[in-house]
Amino acid sequence: MTSHTSELSPPPTLLDGTVDVASGAAAGALAGVAGAAVMEGFQTYAGGLFRPRGSNPPATEQAAQAAVRLVGNARLRKADRQAGGAAVHYLVGGLTGAAYGALAERVPAVTRGRGLAFGFVAATLIDQIAVPLFGFARPAWHYTLRTHLYGYASHLVFGLATEAVRKGLRKRRPAVAERTGITLEDVAVPLLLGLANGQRTFTPPAAITLAAAGTGLGLKGTPLAFLTSKWTGAIMSAAAVGEYVADKQPGIPARIAPPALAGRALGGALSGAAAARPGKALLAAGLGAAGAIAGAYLSYRARAVIARALGRDMPVAFAEDALSLVGSAAIAGYAALRQAQRERIPDLPLAA
Repeated sequence: MTSHTSELSPPPTLLDGTVDVASGAAAGALAGVAGAAVMEGFQTYAGGLFRPRGSNPPATEQAAQAAVRLVGNARLRKADRQAGGAAVHYLVGGLTGAAYGALAERVPAVTRGRGLAFGFVAATLIDQIAVPLFGFARPAWHYTLRTHLYGYASHLVFGLATEAVRKGLRKRRPAVAERTGITLEDVAVPLLLGLANGQRTFTPPAAITLAAAGTGLGLKGTPLAFLTSKWTGAIMSAAAVGEYVADKQPGIPARIAPPALAGRALGGALSGAAAARPGKALLAAGLGAAGAIAGAYLSYRARAVIARALGRDMPVAFAEDALSLVGSAAIAGYAALRQAQRERIPDLPLAA
């Protein structure tokens, strides 16, 4: 007997697949960071058992040093090397998890073994091939069997943890239905936009207005309908470009000064509310504003630390521009895709 839901469900389209892949990549990135944390904890306790003899300094610290040398032609101070290595560890975990999460949407077989297969492949491709290839370690045959077992065991733990978190975040529901309560998406989208707003006041609003001008974002007939105007998009984009230039000038007020912080909170609230699904605008506005305040303080501290380690601020400023721009564009694009998916199915039912 065919269920009522399956009768209502339309055949999946390229749009549905694109939304699924984007959601899977985001869930995989979060899961990869969580998996990297679990892996780090495992290594803390398992090191005494395996007694590995890896590269010295660790490959992650060498990678951080190489990145600093490439960007600023400088060297990390000894006090900053461990933090740089940790940053590389979590960045690689997040990127690996994002690729895994996106692939899992298209090829579910990659999740076999509850993530053990993923962990094994990650250990082989990263530890055994990529790390020596980039010169951060000697070839595999220079290390003891215990060291290799330690590396594979660590990545198997990483794979298990990443898959467990990814699976929890990507619980399936019928494509035609949308939840009535607060979902992970309702929290993550405005919060991430707010964090980007903490870096740059006008970049997330500019990305959202450009998305709204192209797709509407479901804002017609709402108080935020002005964001669908191409003129609004042009003004916001010009303001964002102007901010990029002003940020590089000496004497610019700190982003955590009250006027600058208020502007970022307002931008976060506006962006979050515009990207929210119907009925969640007020919640999204609050999350966007909170994310912007948190993002302002976090990015201010991070920029100061990285600039000190590099001995130069300008490379960090440009990297921050790129991070805010790419992140804002990706989230705004996702919001536009989700709205297009809603509009494809009139009178979208709500699942409890």
